[in-house]
Amino acid sequence: MTQDGFHHRTLTIGGIDLHTVEMGQGEPVVLVHGFPQHWWMWRRLMRELAGHGYRAIAYDQRGMGGSTISPAGYDKRTLAHDLAGLLDALSVPEAAVIGYDHGGGTALAFAFEHAARVRKLGVIEYAPPGYGYEYGLQPTPNWQSWQLAFFTQPDVAVQFIAGKERELLAWYFWHWSANPDAVDQADFEVYVRQLQKPGALRGGFAHFAAVFEDTEIFKGYGDRKIAAPVLALGGERGAATFVEQAMQRLAARVTGGVIANAGHWIADEQPDMLAREILAFLRSPG
Repeated sequence: MTQDGFHHRTLTIGGIDLHTVEMGQGEPVVLVHGFPQHWWMWRRLMRELAGHGYRAIAYDQRGMGGSTISPAGYDKRTLAHDLAGLLDALSVPEAAVIGYDHGGGTALAFAFEHAARVRKLGVIEYAPPGYGYEYGLQPTPNWQSWQLAFFTQPDVAVQFIAGKERELLAWYFWHWSANPDAVDQADFEVYVRQLQKPGALRGGFAHFAAVFEDTEIFKGYGDRKIAAPVLALGGERGAATFVEQAMQRLAARVTGGVIANAGHWIADEQPDMLAREILAFLRSPG
């Protein structure tokens, strides 16, 4: 189905239905969302990529958006294999892969597990466990990342938050942004509606609960470094330079950047600046 220039379809990969959205033609660029969002967060960037001669591919990771809410399989290695299967189904042998938030972890694991398929890698507002994520699990004064620990117990988290999805997202978008109005009301309602679906809260929290398994996965890559060029971006009032510092330990060729006047929600807060950074990276040599 094509709607507003976006081509929607659902592909079954290893028993999991993955809602997939495309726009444009040319070199493929795969966009992997985080929580509490889904493919919708990328729509502005997809238009920019399509307008500059790229094939923009976004999809909903398992447990979120229009994809299957499975009982298991939320570790980053399994999610990376979901992505590999999706690219097989789309006849895409290699691509630039851009991941945000927990989607950055999926993209990063994909780059380790399927190195030959990654032309370039972008990681936005994410540092994997073992390389920085674990600091957010530890209580501090004015602890703003409490949910990283709380969501590791998804059944408990669902018990307290079910029916209060709107309040959860209001807190998220307020506390983790430079501009609390950057996520407009219409987009807010889209995200609320997705989280209110049966099982959606637990599916989203399962991505956080996998942190202990993810720690072992990323540690297991040892001293290997990603050979593909890497773009590491953080928001000025979000992860800032933290992403670049983490990626310097994981990749051989890293370009770092901080998006001014943005918190965690870069694609909403500074969509034009994000598009410029990503387009420049895609066009750069290597």
